[in-house]
Order: sequence, then C-alpha cells, then structure tokens
Amino acid sequence: MIIRVLFCAFLLALTFTPHRAEAGQPYSESLLDCAVLMDTSNRLDPEKADHGKGLILSRIAAALEKAAYDEALGEGHADPDAYLSRLRSDKISHWDAKGIRFVFSDEFKDWMAYCRKFSAHLGIDFQDFR
Repeated sequence: MIIRVLFCAFLLALTFTPHRAEAGQPYSESLLDCAVLMDTSNRLDPEKADHGKGLILSRIAAALEKAAYDEALGEGHADPDAYLSRLRSDKISHWDAKGIRFVFSDEFKDWMAYCRKFSAHLGIDFQDFR
C-alpha cells in the first residue's frame, strides 16, 4: 500500500514539474511575458519608473529579460536579441490590450504567482531588488 502511495506521489510530482519539452511555450517567452508584466505600470506612467516601486519593478523586469536572453541562447536562437525584440513588442501589445483593469484580474494574479515561482526556480529573488 505504501509503495502505491509513493508511486502516486511521484507521478503527481512529475506532472507539476516544468519540462522544456512539455511547456506550452519556450522558457524564454514565459520570462519575457513576466518581464513585460512587471513593467506594465511603468509603461502606463513612465515617471514612476525612476523611483520607488517603479524602479524596483524596472530592475526585476531587466533581470527577467536577461534570463530570457540566456534561455533564448540555450534554446538555440541564432539571434536572441532580434528574437526577443520581436517578442517583446508582441507581448507589450498583447498585455497592454487587456487594459489597466487587467492588473486587478485573477489572470494577472495567476501570472504574478507563476512569475515569482518561475523566477525563484531560476534563482531570481524579487526581494533582492528592494
């Protein structure tokens, strides 16, 4: 009986562990989603980007973009700068089209939880930017 329980627990752990081959999109793209989302309020009010919480969010976004670049290299993109530049433009359009109230949505909260967990998995601790 205990072996069955351990086996089921093992299978569940595999189900919830991200794998590159099984991901819905490349890690580089997910990281860029997170970077763009972190910088949403700064795009809406650029004066905030230079101080306080806006500066912290800018720093986190920059760290996520650096991680996206590193992932893009690992994924085999011949020109990661061009790839991420195109992708950044698409992501900004996608997320900004949802409007300012999007930041109060469950979808936004889910993305932020995902971004925190994924970033922590990569060794990026948001607390380090405060």
